[in-house]
Amino acid sequence: MPLNWGYSAIRAQSIAAKLRRAGLGGKHQNLPVIYLPGILGTKLYDRQQQKFIWGDSGGFFARQPYEYLDSEAHRTQILASEQLHAFTIVPGLLHTLVTAELKRVLQTALGYQEGQDLFFLGHDWRADHRRLADRLDAEVQRLKALFGADQKIVLIGQSASNLAVRYWLRNTTAENRETIAKWYSFGPPWQGTFHALSMMDTGYYAATRYLHGFSADDIASYPSAYQLLPPNPSVIDIHGQPLKDFDIYDPQCWQHYQMGPYRASGAEVSPQCQRVRNSLGQNLLNAKAFAASIAGASPLEQTVPQVWYLSDNNQAVKAAVYHRQRWYFQANSILRDVPQLASQTLAAGDDHLPLSGLLTERCGPVVRDTHHQPWGQSYIYVSQARTHRALINHTPNLQSLAFDLAVERQKRLG
Repeated sequence: MPLNWGYSAIRAQSIAAKLRRAGLGGKHQNLPVIYLPGILGTKLYDRQQQKFIWGDSGGFFARQPYEYLDSEAHRTQILASEQLHAFTIVPGLLHTLVTAELKRVLQTALGYQEGQDLFFLGHDWRADHRRLADRLDAEVQRLKALFGADQKIVLIGQSASNLAVRYWLRNTTAENRETIAKWYSFGPPWQGTFHALSMMDTGYYAATRYLHGFSADDIASYPSAYQLLPPNPSVIDIHGQPLKDFDIYDPQCWQHYQMGPYRASGAEVSPQCQRVRNSLGQNLLNAKAFAASIAGASPLEQTVPQVWYLSDNNQAVKAAVYHRQRWYFQANSILRDVPQLASQTLAAGDDHLPLSGLLTERCGPVVRDTHHQPWGQSYIYVSQARTHRALINHTPNLQSLAFDLAVERQKRLG
């Protein structure tokens, strides 16, 4: 067994023991949980090729068709129903754990079982987040039919999927909102992230750039990526002055500043790049409408108790820099090439999300103490998780989740 699997088992046992000492352990009737994975969190299976195009190391060694085509034929060709609990690099030897650790903690500490009271909502994370909201609505209706109309349900959202949860809560019925006992939100990108633009500029490579990955044009074909754009971005020049004519939802702005599919306007345009350019206007229009629909705080979702899991253990970009036809969207490149602008452009957060922007409209008090959290209430837990992706596996976060779920269960057991 790989060492990380052994460590996750020991950690789950430790959290379970702490629950028992607090009088919150034991196996009781759990509140059903729907887990919504974020970007990259669901395996993608190509029915025509009869193989997974995302979900194991195969994509490292052979170029996969990662482009998203917004058509019914494409949507029915790609199946996205299996949760990516662990990413297999070398079978039996080397795995990267994704949600396997969270699953083990819930199983060991609280007795949850996948498919019985723990449900992972697979979805094509490249698509418009409103499609995920539709999937969530259908899953809530399924569980209400399965467990009874009065059954309370817990939602756990990872990163970008929280945008779909917020959208759903604002557009569903009061009865459905009443069904949600609690919503746990890991790294919600309420203000968007410059990381979306960074991926459209350089692509995403899960292993190394010497192997295959998602190209910049692949990312720029995803409606979900545009819905992660910062809706009111701060962008400056080399002198620290704002680009006053910058409009992130204007396709002409993308062409003028060589962003996304226009980043290499002097080179020969590939058919895929041309398709992305052709759909840019519609993607930006949809993203602008989506951003408006989830902006700010609404009493509709505030009726649902919430816990947000955030981190300030890193530096995140709060303002992007444009200089000599080059963009700086990442903290490391800013510190390396334009360090004099660091104070204007960087802020504490995880590596994707500045913390300050996430606290403008809070769901509850901000808590940093691992041992003194208001279990069973709404609050924001700011931990020291290493990165944005690590939020879901950070030990204090998993312990907090287990304790809070146990308290919610106890409240309903009377």
